[in-house]
Amino acid sequence: MTKPTLEILKVHGKIQRGLGESGNFLGISWVNNQIQEKMRFSPWQGTLNIVLDDGEAQRILRAREAERIVAGEPGFCDAIIFRGMINQKYECGVIIPLVPSYPENILEIVAPVRLKDALGVDDGDMVELELYL
Repeated sequence: MTKPTLEILKVHGKIQRGLGESGNFLGISWVNNQIQEKMRFSPWQGTLNIVLDDGEAQRILRAREAERIVAGEPGFCDAIIFRGMINQKYECGVIIPLVPSYPENILEIVAPVRLKDALGVDDGDMVELELYL
C-alpha cells in the first residue's frame, strides 16, 4: 500500500502587527489544550499575523477544513487550524477564526516559539508558509 501524498499550499505574506489580543486567547486552557492536541506543540502566547495579497489562500483553507478548535464557552467562536512550516524552519499552525467579519487576507500563525525573535523578522518583513492540506 502506498502512502498518501500530502498536499502543500505555499503562501507568502507580509508581517503585520496585530491587535495584541491573541495572547489572552491562547492563554485560555481549553484553547491551549486543543492547540496542543491538534498541533502537537504548546503555543507561545501570541500569534504572528501575516497579510496576503488576496483572500484565495484563506478560501482554500476554509474549503479544506481539517481540524477545528471548538469554542469551550459562550462568547467565543470556533476556528479552523492547519499544520505548517514557516520559512522552512519552524513548525507552526494557522488559525482562522470562524467569524463572518474576519479579513480574508490575514493569517494568524501559532508556533512553539516567538516567531519574530526565532526568525529574526519584524513588521513589514516577508515570510513563507507551507500549509499541509
